[in-house]
Amino acid sequence: MKTQRSKHFGTLVKGGLLALALGIASTAHAWPDRALKMIVPFPAGGINDTVARLTATHLGEELGATIVVENRAGAGGTIGTMAAASSPADGYTILLGASSTVAVAPSLYKNLGYAPEKDLLALGGIGSAASLLVVGSNSKWSSLAELVEADKKAPGTINYGSAGAGTSHHIKTEMLKLRTDAKWVHIPYRGGAPAMTDLMGGQIDFLLEPLPTALPYVESGRVKALGVTTRQRAAVLPDVKTLDEQGISGFDATLWFGVFAPAGVDDAIAQKIGDALQRVFARDAVKKDFEKRGLDTYDGTPEQFKEFVNAEIKLWGDVIQKAGIPVQ
Repeated sequence: MKTQRSKHFGTLVKGGLLALALGIASTAHAWPDRALKMIVPFPAGGINDTVARLTATHLGEELGATIVVENRAGAGGTIGTMAAASSPADGYTILLGASSTVAVAPSLYKNLGYAPEKDLLALGGIGSAASLLVVGSNSKWSSLAELVEADKKAPGTINYGSAGAGTSHHIKTEMLKLRTDAKWVHIPYRGGAPAMTDLMGGQIDFLLEPLPTALPYVESGRVKALGVTTRQRAAVLPDVKTLDEQGISGFDATLWFGVFAPAGVDDAIAQKIGDALQRVFARDAVKKDFEKRGLDTYDGTPEQFKEFVNAEIKLWGDVIQKAGIPVQ
């Protein structure tokens, strides 16, 4: 039998829970009432930074809030990603997530410090970019088939560059090696710029470079594009065949970007951000702006983006395992 005191306590508890629920709803409804911070786990000036700043501007306008970009580079983007994952889940810290930090890193680093499926919440997609298979302007090769054939005649004599071990350049080329049975030798650099410099100078044979950064070199004639890594040809380079068209059936690999939050953020806030992202990237002006930079905007729902991210984590985990890339 309940005493008067226990009844009173129960009333207080119920009242407290109701007040808490109302307080949470009120907080979500009022959000955002101050500036947001977008952590970009890469240096200023690169493609990740460019995508982040464009997104922050458009998303901020859509949400009616300022979004401040904070570059926290280091360890291939994992330091900034870990910082975002461990931030308060209050909706005021968001992350520019990329394929390298969200899909590749979990299988590449032994002590990563974060697990994307557990510590991050995918809010919505931003866009993606193909990579180009490029050779120097004076290269004797003019197709992927020629690179594969040259390797068969003299295995281990063809080399390719990358922006570093574990980068998109590296992992995508390893997937291409698996699909062609090639024995190309990996030459890692400290960034894409020195790799591109050596490609033009003839010190390396080829490179899989993200389209946005490769495009100026192709347009100026300093490198030749032999293939594109997506199933559809790039709108800005319609004459360059896909690798799928060149016999690598179903080959489809992109550098992609999305917005993430620390796990545990309020559902209503997550939905607001996801819906706002959809509206932003449905605009023709935004689509065209990204397209001229070699980027395709994401047109799926937040739920579809979550499924995509999970599939990418598995895909690149399998590539790393099959290619025998050492865990760091």
